[in-house]
Amino acid sequence: MAQLMAPMVPHLAEEVWSKSGGQGMVVDAGWPKADPALLEDDSVTLPIQINGKRRAEITVPKTMPKSEIEALVLADDTVLRFLDGAAVKKLIVVPGRIVNVVA
Repeated sequence: MAQLMAPMVPHLAEEVWSKSGGQGMVVDAGWPKADPALLEDDSVTLPIQINGKRRAEITVPKTMPKSEIEALVLADDTVLRFLDGAAVKKLIVVPGRIVNVVA
């Protein structure tokens, strides 16, 4: 945080930097490096459309096969409530994007 506030309030940033245990001056400190492994999420949230209207969503692992996603969608309480006993004519799963149920 001290590094972010240094351009606007340099004296205060240096004080915060020294109190928080920073070595040297805040302007000389390097930026933290991002870990690419932590930038990617292992799961994805898929919206569920029923007859063209978004009604629910589920969170599944990215690598889950289509058949398992279809089974989860058809077992979801919200989907069952909106289907209201109607037969599913078509179930379209676009991996990582959306699930569309046509009744």
